[in-house]
Amino acid sequence: MADEADTFGELANDEPFKSSIKKFHSSVDKIGESLQLCCGNDVYSNMSSEEKVEYDLFLSYSLNSLFWCYLRTQGVDPKQHGVKNELDRVRTYMARAKQVHDRKLMPRVDQEAAERFVTSGLWEPGQAKIKPKSARRSGNQVNKRKRFESDDEET
Repeated sequence: MADEADTFGELANDEPFKSSIKKFHSSVDKIGESLQLCCGNDVYSNMSSEEKVEYDLFLSYSLNSLFWCYLRTQGVDPKQHGVKNELDRVRTYMARAKQVHDRKLMPRVDQEAAERFVTSGLWEPGQAKIKPKSARRSGNQVNKRKRFESDDEET
């Protein structure tokens, strides 16, 4: 009890305050352990470039957020501090990284397949067969069948 009185001073009898401070302290310890796990060099060297970007943004945002919390605990208004600009900058980079990632996942049109669908959809039985694109470019006819009269018909 004497140790708690030294730690909390005149607030030693305020149980809700003490429990909040203890929870805060354990949360800070957990965050520190998580950051230690994330900061290993072996993890970073095995990542792709896209994963490295996400990792760097995660660490930047996490550390700036922790500094924001530190400023709040010291009674400083973080909105008036330079850390706010840094957090905004990291957020814009996160949005840009998301755009780049989404662009890679965006569906693409297979132009050759679309052309085949259109030409086969427009073809009617009375029309001649439409030549494939490769045959139109080269001028050669593809799969041209020639009929020869057989000797059997003469007899």
